Amino acid sequence: MNKIVCYTLGMIALTLTTAQAQGPSLNFGQGFLLSQTTAPPPAPPAVLPEPMPEYAPQPYEHHVASPAIPMFDCVKYRKTKNIAPCSNPKIVTIVDPCAPKKSCCEPGCVAVEICAPECACECVRCRKDGRKKIFDYGKYKVVVESHRGQVVVTYRD
Repeated sequence: MNKIVCYTLGMIALTLTTAQAQGPSLNFGQGFLLSQTTAPPPAPPAVLPEPMPEYAPQPYEHHVASPAIPMFDCVKYRKTKNIAPCSNPKIVTIVDPCAPKKSCCEPGCVAVEICAPECACECVRCRKDGRKKIFDYGKYKVVVESHRGQVVVTYRD
């Protein structure tokens, strides 16, 4: 028992000697620190936000609308009696029917106008590499096909 007491007293004496050599603070290990200084540690420099620059109001200018989308001319509409009531015109694109099927470049697209229900949610399905599109509105469907130099729009109910 005397050896343990002597060892403990020796460690305390060694720690105190080391602490006196370092200065006025006393460190007992594992984060326990006694200090004679009363000043708080220095705060890191604060970064102040820069004020937003004020821009002068700009006068209203007339904006030029984009040019109208060219519609494809050779369009055939079938079963127009099956158009949904209260439908609105809608512009859709489909693969150009005049473009060759097998070419090194991607075929272009043409714009076609269809009549679609205004408040319905559509489900669009593409077939035949984009040459056939089916716009499904639940009870009503619009099939747009591109072949042999013309676009055929078929309304189904």
